[in-house]
Amino acid sequence: MKKTMILVLLGLAIFTSVSAQEEEINVAGLVFLNYGGSLPETIRSGKTIVLVNTTKVLPTNQIKPLVQEAHKVFYKAGIDVVGYYNFKQVFAGRDSQYGFSEAWKKREVKNIIVLSRVVFKKKNKELTRYVVLATPFNRKASIFSNGQPGWKAQGKDFDKVLGKVATAANKYERKNLLMNDHPEYFNDVKMVWGEHVEGYLTDLNFGKLAVPRFKTIAIPNPKPAGSINNLVAEQVTAANRLHERNNKVLEEKMKGYDYAYELVDPDISDIELSKNGFSYVLLRLYAPGIDIKRLLNYKLDESQENYTTQIYKNGQLTLRSIPAYGMVYKYYIKHLRSGNIYLGPKWDADETWSEALDHMLYNVRVEMNK
Repeated sequence: MKKTMILVLLGLAIFTSVSAQEEEINVAGLVFLNYGGSLPETIRSGKTIVLVNTTKVLPTNQIKPLVQEAHKVFYKAGIDVVGYYNFKQVFAGRDSQYGFSEAWKKREVKNIIVLSRVVFKKKNKELTRYVVLATPFNRKASIFSNGQPGWKAQGKDFDKVLGKVATAANKYERKNLLMNDHPEYFNDVKMVWGEHVEGYLTDLNFGKLAVPRFKTIAIPNPKPAGSINNLVAEQVTAANRLHERNNKVLEEKMKGYDYAYELVDPDISDIELSKNGFSYVLLRLYAPGIDIKRLLNYKLDESQENYTTQIYKNGQLTLRSIPAYGMVYKYYIKHLRSGNIYLGPKWDADETWSEALDHMLYNVRVEMNK
């Protein structure tokens, strides 16, 4: 009898289908890839970036041993890895994905490797599996596209998994010659194109706010074959049901916003929003708090272990401490014309999107009524 487990990491999910003999793990998230027996054709002739993902959120210094071991193999195999990135930070939200994809386009990145360490339980026993996914970079903010080719290796022995990568790379002629022999880490990107403002505009009442709905994900027809894609289809169906419920909650909560707004298609661009008469857009990020602060250009104290979220309930202020590497949601308002981002005067991130939105709406009301 098969049991399906879902470990959600940053909106993208790790899918684990556990049976008596094997587990099937997908680290690509809610995208349908055509898995095959070959690495991308440019794996030894073009630039590659690596997205590192672990079930438990870890700071860079704790994932370095994993990265250093992998980089030695990639280097010897002729895979030109020009940067290692935090998977959760890249996929934190719409603007982060756009920022990273634009940076990678400028660097002429051809391929993406997702390097994952997955921890899950099977028969009450904790197991660890290593997964390496390789696929071309689609040069879009989505990072991956349905139907594009993918190659995957997984196992409990990291050395053997890396060995499979090296063997598969040998199929192609090596053209990468000048490569970094040590890994380079990147934990920031230009996501904010305007000013960072720890407050809210006092003229929100003179402009209309666009509020993107939770996205409904389409299952392609025909759907790429394979057990992983069957698992993705199951999760997409479950996610769409959840998003339908979330959209109803979102609609109710936004009634607490005192100015002009409208719920919009989540795929509509900033340019289209401006053409349609919107002045602002409400956006959110979901990632470790420390990464959200990096993305939104907050001043950081790298030694700080916890962040204090200020919560107002029934007019009473309470303080909640959340680990800096804990996964949280943070809402912000972007001015479409200038690119300025308005973050509120207080750190108001929280572990659920609905509570984070409640905090933001409360803080907008307080500041606008001063």
